[in-house]
Amino acid sequence: MRSFRFSAYTAILIDSFHAALASRVLWCAFVAIWLLLLALAPIGYREDLTTDFRWQHFAAGTKLKAMLATGLVQPEQTGPAVAKIANALPDDLKDQLRQVGEGSEVRIPLSDFADAFNDLLDDPSWYDPVAWQDLLAPFELIKRQQSNPDDWTKSERRRVARLRLETALPGVFEARSAQSILMTYAGFDFPASFTIDQRQFKALINQFVLPQLINLLLGFVLVFLGILVTASLIPDLLQPGSLHLLLSKPISRPMLFLTKFLGGCAFVFLCVVQLVIGLWLIAGLRLDIWNARLLWCIPVSVFLFSVFYSVSVLAGLRWRSPILSIGVTCMFGAIVFVVGFVGGLFDGLVRRPDEVIAVTVDQDDIIVKTRGQGLQRYDGDSNQWVDIVESQAMGSDRVLSPVSMDEGTIASARISGGRFNAFGAGTLDLLVFRRRNDWEPERLARLPVSTVDLRSDRAGHLYAKNMGDLFVADIDAIVDDEAQTADDAEAESSMTNWLSKLLSMQGAGTERFRSIIPAKASVASPSEFAVADDGRSLWLISAGRIFKLEKPSASTNGPWDLDASTEAEGEASADARIAISGNVLLVSRLNEPLQFFDARDLTPIKAQHAQGLQPEWDLVKVIGLETQNDGRIQFAFVNADAQAGLIEVDIVGDEPTFKTQTFPFREVVSISRIDQPNQVILSHHIDQLEWIDLRTMQSTKAVRPNMSTWRLVDRYVITPLRTIIPQTGELGGTVAAIIGGSDTAEIPGGPNRDDEQVVRYPIVRPVVSCAAFTLVMLTIGCVYFSRSDY
Repeated sequence: MRSFRFSAYTAILIDSFHAALASRVLWCAFVAIWLLLLALAPIGYREDLTTDFRWQHFAAGTKLKAMLATGLVQPEQTGPAVAKIANALPDDLKDQLRQVGEGSEVRIPLSDFADAFNDLLDDPSWYDPVAWQDLLAPFELIKRQQSNPDDWTKSERRRVARLRLETALPGVFEARSAQSILMTYAGFDFPASFTIDQRQFKALINQFVLPQLINLLLGFVLVFLGILVTASLIPDLLQPGSLHLLLSKPISRPMLFLTKFLGGCAFVFLCVVQLVIGLWLIAGLRLDIWNARLLWCIPVSVFLFSVFYSVSVLAGLRWRSPILSIGVTCMFGAIVFVVGFVGGLFDGLVRRPDEVIAVTVDQDDIIVKTRGQGLQRYDGDSNQWVDIVESQAMGSDRVLSPVSMDEGTIASARISGGRFNAFGAGTLDLLVFRRRNDWEPERLARLPVSTVDLRSDRAGHLYAKNMGDLFVADIDAIVDDEAQTADDAEAESSMTNWLSKLLSMQGAGTERFRSIIPAKASVASPSEFAVADDGRSLWLISAGRIFKLEKPSASTNGPWDLDASTEAEGEASADARIAISGNVLLVSRLNEPLQFFDARDLTPIKAQHAQGLQPEWDLVKVIGLETQNDGRIQFAFVNADAQAGLIEVDIVGDEPTFKTQTFPFREVVSISRIDQPNQVILSHHIDQLEWIDLRTMQSTKAVRPNMSTWRLVDRYVITPLRTIIPQTGELGGTVAAIIGGSDTAEIPGGPNRDDEQVVRYPIVRPVVSCAAFTLVMLTIGCVYFSRSDY
């Protein structure tokens, strides 16, 4: 009897396959899939050197315009190399630059500079070895110039010319990979190229291109077509002749219903198998990306379809009409879309702008920077965050992370229009907040143009880094001379001296902030720096090159001394984090292994004995801590998985050991150092703070602020709706995580990497909610089918 029942269910399942294959829509979908795969099959790629300029390659267009204009009208101010380049530009562009040099406001599109520089790549007559001999050349240029120029290919000649231009104009260009990927189709090159190497290209395809393609084709098109094809299966089953014949046999009604449901999934299964396997073969054979994780999209896509099909079959049972089944399923899809859309709005406009990404503590006062580019102070009486500089979810301004200047004094800056443009609009003044003035902002010293980061040390110095230089100022001079500085700033805002304007446009120093970068060092994007507590030493990573600077022993306002330099392993264009603790320097770069150096001479330290250390962690935040009494060196970090912890380095002899511990907190946003020994502050779950004792790894103090009205709506209305109603759109994040091999993705947030947003794909929630919803729908369908009289 059991064998008969099994054969009956198998026959029903096979009949469902036959019904799907008999559909014209299915065969139209097959043909469309085959045509799509045939169209994608000729796609390929090839590697070449990065040579041509594009307007996106310029990080500081204002500085570029000012440097070239100065090179034309005052060449002694910029050096012979810039003057050579400026005089080799087209005449019409030189005329515009001369107007800039004479004080006129002239808008020059970056595309014009890109076209002019591309012409220079083919005609290197502007190059003079004498003019370039004192410039800091990148290692790639040094290595290429050591070979015989007669052996260079055309691409190599253009690459060398580009490197010479970048050397003469530091801080102007975005760091780009030395290799580029050119897409081909049937052997012909596409006109555009990607300035990334092969490893980055594969990551781009796996993490973005393939998931988006899969989500579009399998998450929308095939689901909709599948509902159209399978909507008639249950109504056809309920026809008197068909149903009576089936029920005359000893089979279970619920099992009959579930068998029909599984058979209805045959449509999507047949389509998905062909599409996914075809994409997998094309990616492997044509792009050299053999990613077996792509095959997991087959069950995930069928699972996604089953959520919608469970609604369709239940509607078919109730109304016995394919049209109504399709209509009800579309209504359900609309509800899912609206809830997901509203949830996304709350994520972007309510939750993320309130995230605390930097913390500064001054005695009992807590000042934080939010992701919405605002500054807030914690009011203990009301248990709320109070705005000092209002956050703007969709604003264009950028706020620098607050730093402590003196007791009761905090410094920051607000760059108008600078959220995605380092130069912003208008003048840039240092904002000082004092407890005695109830934390109202005061405009004091003028900051260098395009400042992206502020730091302070315990020796009374304030550091400012912009897109092409590093500056230092004495805090006492800023605080004590505030009235005079404010008057100077007002006078300076109306200055008309054209040379001063050009220097300011280039990001030169101001009255209080003086450059400390020596001739043999440079600041080029991406860059990051760390300073010793005593203010005597500073470490800088710039486009993959690491410098150690020492403050001169003699009292001077000039550049610091270059004590050591080296090159970090990996791609120079990768974003970097740097931290110093004791005699160990830690460098973390995006998609690169962690690297450790002896802070005294920048000798690499190999992590041979590492307990729990993940070498390719992407550290969102890393800070160096004071050396412990037992000699242990510690770094505190937050990684892309929202985990925070410690990296301990114990140097005994020639074999250092590394140990990692994690803090018992989830959804950590940032970590900050405070003056209290053996303590750090974690910000987690949007705007909650935790004081962590590093000896016990436990919390000693916490801030749990009251939520705003909109946050309460999000918690008690939107979140339950997103839990009850299956979020099929979030399964796209599941697909991206499966294919890309990572459940996180970084979204650039502007010139400062602290503002970058780490998107964490929800993996468990959409799978659980969709599975629970499908199970409930099928259970209701089984009960309804069993108790109904047809």
